Amino acid sequence: MLSPIIIPLILMLITSVISFPATADAAFKPRVTILVDDSYPPYSYESNGYLYGIYIEQVRLAARKLSEHYQVTLEAIPWKRGVAAMENGEAFALLPPYIHKDKRPYIWPYSVSLGAEDVVAFCNPGITLNNILQRSPQRPPINIGINSGFLILDKELNSAKNQGLIKIWENKDTLTNIKKLSKFRLDCYVNDRLSTLMGFESVKKEIQTLDMKQFKEDRIVLSRTAHIGYTKDNGDKFPYKYDFIQKMDEALLTVQAQMNK
Repeated sequence: MLSPIIIPLILMLITSVISFPATADAAFKPRVTILVDDSYPPYSYESNGYLYGIYIEQVRLAARKLSEHYQVTLEAIPWKRGVAAMENGEAFALLPPYIHKDKRPYIWPYSVSLGAEDVVAFCNPGITLNNILQRSPQRPPINIGINSGFLILDKELNSAKNQGLIKIWENKDTLTNIKKLSKFRLDCYVNDRLSTLMGFESVKKEIQTLDMKQFKEDRIVLSRTAHIGYTKDNGDKFPYKYDFIQKMDEALLTVQAQMNK
């Protein structure tokens, strides 16, 4: 027979065990992972195992405002692999895609804008993409480099590609494309202007004989805004999806207003 002292202790233990899950659930904060392009300076890039960038800082500041509700993790990943993870339904969010409703139907919705970008073509001497559809099909195609997984061609360049007037080469990142452009293995490189200009400076430090006058900005291809793109799946896998999106948008707008003061 249990003593009168032991029985109350057992009852207290049972009560604490029963009540613990409810307390834990109340304090539980979902861990939300946002995949981030690891090689897109100055917007998002990894260096020595740490993430930097204009968009990174915005999202980090916004994530702090959500800290009572969510644990937000930014995970660096090669862009093409990040897009594949979204397409396969493995990832919740990706930073920083442009809006492509038709070409990437598996991403929806998008966050408020993180910033505007001008996609431009830099070409070697004697090469132009202006009036590309008037180029004779008898001439060799113009070789254009882009970053792997990027969707940055306008209708004219897409039409030129389909007609064989240009040939698109997907390379790992900005620096790889610029090096190939500098060696005339590419005729043009298409990417965000600021990212490309920073890439030129980085390559110049590595290849000191590089003549920056070799490259000229040939034309603006696109003007787009960058965002956090979310998985279209809103099932059991990410039950917090719409609440998180709403809270993140509100936090981003607050951060941007503070930064613009």
